[in-house]
Amino acid sequence: MITVLLLSPALDVTYLVPSVEVGAIHRPREVFRVPGGKGLNLARAAICIGGAVRVIAPIGGHTGADVARLAVAAGVDITSVPVAAETRTCITVAADDDGSLTEFYEPSAALPPDAVADFSRAVAALDDQAPGWTVLAGSVPPGVEADELVALLRGRMEAGDRIAIDTHGQMLAAIVAQLRPAVLKVNRLEAEELVGAVGGAIETLASSLRDLTGGTVVVTDGSAGAVAMDDSEALRVLPLEGVGRYSVGSGDSFFAGLLVALESGAGLRSALVDATAAGAANAAVPGAAEFSLDTWRDIRKLVRVAAL
Repeated sequence: MITVLLLSPALDVTYLVPSVEVGAIHRPREVFRVPGGKGLNLARAAICIGGAVRVIAPIGGHTGADVARLAVAAGVDITSVPVAAETRTCITVAADDDGSLTEFYEPSAALPPDAVADFSRAVAALDDQAPGWTVLAGSVPPGVEADELVALLRGRMEAGDRIAIDTHGQMLAAIVAQLRPAVLKVNRLEAEELVGAVGGAIETLASSLRDLTGGTVVVTDGSAGAVAMDDSEALRVLPLEGVGRYSVGSGDSFFAGLLVALESGAGLRSALVDATAAGAANAAVPGAAEFSLDTWRDIRKLVRVAAL
């Protein structure tokens, strides 16, 4: 079982338009609404490829009710922690003429102390049948202290779970310093921020992160592929030709493919194939984590992973 701690859920809306013009009226030809935030994208992608996932998230207001309803409709086992603040909305506008994505991400509302306590109690109440993974995915809103979050993750470790992290900024630095997660998945910019080295080789970034965590490290670099390292291998995912244009959610789908494979006992090389295929399948269609199992299977055949 993969348990996802999602502190910044969102209603993700994608508008498809012929073009984007500042100051103009736009009438989308199609609209996609999905339960989002990185953790829910991850969960839906994982379910698509056969993973067992549950999500715990603070949910508030009418938008939050829509997020929870859509999550359940997508087959997600979601525990909603009620909060007073309205769940945020994030908008992506995809233009046909130049392939650009214009994005508007509302900030997450601060979580008051009582909501943080309720979230912690929901995590503590989980009924674990066997050890699995606990994942922190997405940004951490104001009101959540690093020590509180580290203690929550450490409790999941003591329950037998391995910890996987995909966040950024000061919270990422605090978690890495105090917890040493089993898996760290970041993009190039997040890696550069964490190690304080801008413009370096991606292999060097991954190696530096391995020194910090001692666990499996994956650094993604968009269409240029990814580099991953664990105790036994250092690997590069080669770029895929013809990757789609709808990149929102691809990193989350990549993480889903990685964790589902690792949960099944696969090695790092095989997990990277599954992860890369999920990220590319996501980019093929509008709406985060809306790809099909058949598309994922077809792309898996094209993924190439080489030793560093």
